[in-house]
Amino acid sequence: MTAADHETIRIERPDRVARIVLDRPDDLNSITPTLLEELATAIDDLDADSDVRCLLVTGAGDRAFSAGADLSALAADDMTAPEGVELARRGQETFGRLEACDTPVVAAIDGFCLGGGMELATAADLRIASDDATFGQPEHDLGLLPGWGGTQRLPNLIGESRAKEIIFTGDRYSADEMADYGFLSSVVDADEFDERALALAEQLAAGPPLAQKYTKRAMRAGRDDTDAGLETEAHAFGQLLDTEDFSDGVDAFNNDDEPEFTGK
Repeated sequence: MTAADHETIRIERPDRVARIVLDRPDDLNSITPTLLEELATAIDDLDADSDVRCLLVTGAGDRAFSAGADLSALAADDMTAPEGVELARRGQETFGRLEACDTPVVAAIDGFCLGGGMELATAADLRIASDDATFGQPEHDLGLLPGWGGTQRLPNLIGESRAKEIIFTGDRYSADEMADYGFLSSVVDADEFDERALALAEQLAAGPPLAQKYTKRAMRAGRDDTDAGLETEAHAFGQLLDTEDFSDGVDAFNNDDEPEFTGK
């Protein structure tokens, strides 16, 4: 699928950063099955592209990162329980691909970040938000639960007690509150948001891709099995010692210079 084939997302390529834009601004960038399919394809394609060194996920317009699942579409389809299970699995798989990709991922959040939109942001490696952003998991208000990984990833990020508070109450939270909870890496002024988000992505894009890849893999492996995580970390450390990136990094350090990592 080419960029021209996308109906619900937009791909932009400023240098080594690939920006994935949820492109349904009139619907607050709400998430449909089509968007999930297009997002999954884009993640796979961009993660396989060695020229892409960071993914920056954001929403079109300034009203929302994403307000979550397109509830009107769900209601109109009169979805059955088995179909609901399949939709949950589809969202879990797509967001799981984002979390599992070797390329660093930044979620840049402005406006509403609710429900499935917050679950999408939770799958990123780092999250930066404008001070206008609003967060929440309102599924309990609908008699539902977060079905795209929110019951698993959110407790891993901020702790089970905080996660239960957010999910059980369905309350809205400011960016500053979510930063205090540990969900956000930083909160920036809305006027500087685009510039600061891209700067963070570019900083990660300039990093050592092999070390980033193995760090992500080790952290994922260690969530449920610390011994497995340590084993992955040990093997990765040994492999990284025998790379050009490591040699270049040492040389740059010794010469008080900036390294130019190539992923070799």
